[in-house]
Amino acid sequence: MAQDKRKRSRVPVGFDGEIVLRGERIPVRIINVSLTGILCTPDRRLQRDDDCEVVIALGDELHITVEGKVLRVGSEETAVAFSAMDEESFAHLNKVVQYNTGDADRIEREFRKKAFGRAEKRTP
Repeated sequence: MAQDKRKRSRVPVGFDGEIVLRGERIPVRIINVSLTGILCTPDRRLQRDDDCEVVIALGDELHITVEGKVLRVGSEETAVAFSAMDEESFAHLNKVVQYNTGDADRIEREFRKKAFGRAEKRTP
């Protein structure tokens, strides 16, 4: 059995969203989300290494907007890693992940650890 090397909890969500790629808005369904990225439905216009913007709809008036890069494109799903976001989007994203895991303390502990090979800053 393969070992899961993820350092961030992913939570299933089912939110509507968009990937903005070269000015084009591509509707997607967010399958799961973490503090470092999303898994969403695929679209033929998305290609590995594309820089994009991810917009996650939390309600009619509330959206999380994050800069990202397409990591993986498959027939069933597309993975996008987050590269930058403003403080307000991070605060909303953090609450979404905490709420959907049911363990806010675990998410806070994960955030304090390095997700990748370098130190993370507390505020994005």
